[in-house]
Amino acid sequence: MASFSFSDAAMIPLTGGQSVNRGWTSVSGNKPMGVTWHWTAIESLAATRKALGGANATNKGVSSAHYGVGRTFAEGVDRYVSLDNRSWHAGKEQKIRWDGKKSNEDTKASRTCVGVETCNVGYAREGFPAGPDWIEAVNTDCKWVMKVQPWPAEQMEMMVAVGKEIINKWPHIRPEHHHGHHDICPGYKQDVGGFPFAALLRKIYDDNSIADVWSPLWTTLARQKVLLRLGYDLGSWGADGSWGDRSQRALEKFQADMGAVKVPHWTTFTCRDAFKALQAKGIALADAVA
Repeated sequence: MASFSFSDAAMIPLTGGQSVNRGWTSVSGNKPMGVTWHWTAIESLAATRKALGGANATNKGVSSAHYGVGRTFAEGVDRYVSLDNRSWHAGKEQKIRWDGKKSNEDTKASRTCVGVETCNVGYAREGFPAGPDWIEAVNTDCKWVMKVQPWPAEQMEMMVAVGKEIINKWPHIRPEHHHGHHDICPGYKQDVGGFPFAALLRKIYDDNSIADVWSPLWTTLARQKVLLRLGYDLGSWGADGSWGDRSQRALEKFQADMGAVKVPHWTTFTCRDAFKALQAKGIALADAVA
């Protein structure tokens, strides 16, 4: 049985100069419309708490989150902002909102979504070398292949508990309303590349039928294969694992055909659209990327 706790010791006060606002806006019906998942790019919950939590956080007046999720049961979960209020967790350079549609100042995630920070150093870089179990996932630009620190089993269990707490409070938030910071701010953010969305959402919603539209599309080659199966022209090179101008034009044409926001990036919303488009043609995602 899980042995971890939620802590309210580092809640951010609802006072001036803090990165929190009271309530939700009328634009979103006075309730949150989705969940934005983040990685902290730092190692521990203690460091996350110092950066985001309490009255005198390092990021005071700059950024916050509703939750901070440690990597172990011993660290547990922090609540920094009540689900009744807004945290400043995303919005700068945001192009897409919680439902995949074009975002604006009123619909940015800091006004419309719950923000969850997961303790994870993110992609391998100087000072954070990749381990043998790190996840390989291409960025939203379809060019940069990242090595991403995995989310361990204890952390996953706590993330599920956080997700269940959110939807128990706000049951209108459905699986399709979950996304990463990089999905709504593509090109500006990389978190949470390689995120285990399918495994997490299946447990949050107790629904094993939720399709994994993410991990099969973590490679450039897979994305190109899907575009080809959907009838888009990638030029004479076809699906070669190298994302060039023809692949980019095909992606933008696909986005336009699906009525999606036209951005030069492959996001969670593109994954979902690709899955739907393949289904409409009677093609399984696994067959498309084989």
